[in-house]
Amino acid sequence: MNRLTGIIILLICFVCFGCKTISKTNIIIDEGEYSRSINTIAVMHFDDQLIAGKEVEGSFIKTISNANAGEILATMLSHELSRLGIYDVLPRADITQIINKSNAEEKELVSRRDYVNLGNLLGVDSVVIGKILEFKLSSTVIYERGTVSFVAECIDTENGSVLWTIEANESAAYKDEIELAGKAVRTAIEKLKNELR
Repeated sequence: MNRLTGIIILLICFVCFGCKTISKTNIIIDEGEYSRSINTIAVMHFDDQLIAGKEVEGSFIKTISNANAGEILATMLSHELSRLGIYDVLPRADITQIINKSNAEEKELVSRRDYVNLGNLLGVDSVVIGKILEFKLSSTVIYERGTVSFVAECIDTENGSVLWTIEANESAAYKDEIELAGKAVRTAIEKLKNELR
């Protein structure tokens, strides 16, 4: 098989199979853990270690991972949770200011998993801790595909129990990763709202 034939076959595969949209969101609620009233919540910077150092990969199919994905998802989720009307959501700017005053780093505080101290520092009943699995845009000369995948857990800062979990995966042709992240977060919060009724 010559090179031209290989490229044509690859292009046909992109057109036939690469345009499929993937949209999957799971919400897991731990009904037994709502023993106390959760009123305040803070969404922490998402762990983006799995995509760190992968800003640009590949030659024929170039994949670009967004270096600011952790903050983008935290801000989106914080915004959508505030629109939900169930929680008093601490703004991301306030979280940054409080943590800076304590001479700590947000990523370090989250990685320690000391939710009691984190809750006391921020003055909240619960924190959302997220992890990014994928946040990228893959492209060729004729094709582009965005992919976003993450897990977020709402944790009671009094006892460290997981109150609810969001698992989201979005992938679509000709959509960028930020647009897909917004869709994934909105879909997840709508499903969460229905589950918490």
